[in-house]
Amino acid sequence: MTRALLVLALAACGTPAPRCELPKYSAPHGAPFLWHVTKAGAPGAVILFGTIHTASTPDVAKPVWDALASAQHYASELGDKEPDKDKFIELARIPYGGKSLDGLLANDDWWALDDALHGTIHTEDLRHAKPWYAMIKLMAKVAPAPKPSMDDALTARASEHHLPIDALETWEVQLAALDAAVAPSDLADAIHARRSIRCSQDQTQAAYLASDAEALKIKLLVDSSHLISDRNTVWLPKIEAYVDATGTTFVAVGLGHLLGDGGLPTLLARAGYTVTR
Repeated sequence: MTRALLVLALAACGTPAPRCELPKYSAPHGAPFLWHVTKAGAPGAVILFGTIHTASTPDVAKPVWDALASAQHYASELGDKEPDKDKFIELARIPYGGKSLDGLLANDDWWALDDALHGTIHTEDLRHAKPWYAMIKLMAKVAPAPKPSMDDALTARASEHHLPIDALETWEVQLAALDAAVAPSDLADAIHARRSIRCSQDQTQAAYLASDAEALKIKLLVDSSHLISDRNTVWLPKIEAYVDATGTTFVAVGLGHLLGDGGLPTLLARAGYTVTR
């Protein structure tokens, strides 16, 4: 969820649905987005794998499944924990007394959003939705993600293997990051780009399957502080603890957390770990 929201805000605008030009790859640019992390004298190891929400089970390469099968522990952004429904609704709503969504958006944008989500969410509920939640609803309407997602498929396989499953953060923390990252202007950009969202996702998936890291650094907004850098800083000690524990821990997170100078592989290498793609 976290990698796609702001990608939508940067998609190209246009009234008619534009023709979707997908990149053409004759062969993959590199290996799967899979890193092996060790440290001299430490008893354990970590396997880092980068996921994207638009991919599903068939898009997981065999080396990734093999790596998961060899692990003794599994961790992901949210593990296998489901959010509390009432708490989720509370966090998704603008607090009482706050300016409603129709007041945060320009009139044309508000009515375009309401029209796009007709039959999905009642107008009065949408009026009180936070921008990040409205963006999620818009994305799900115009470009629904596959089921199961790649993240869910990996977690299900870990459960089938009876691996202990850990979460790097809670739902509350992740939603707070989305709340901080998605402004009304970002939602407005996504509303304008709603006819291009599916194409943008298809382009991201094509680059992902070809292991085109340079294209994905742009697509996945790896410089977003609230969504990427701040959370990587919090996750880093947890991942280091997995290396200090016995056995191998397979860690699946959004690919944006693994790319660029602020990505987890680079941060771990700077901290003295041996990191191999």
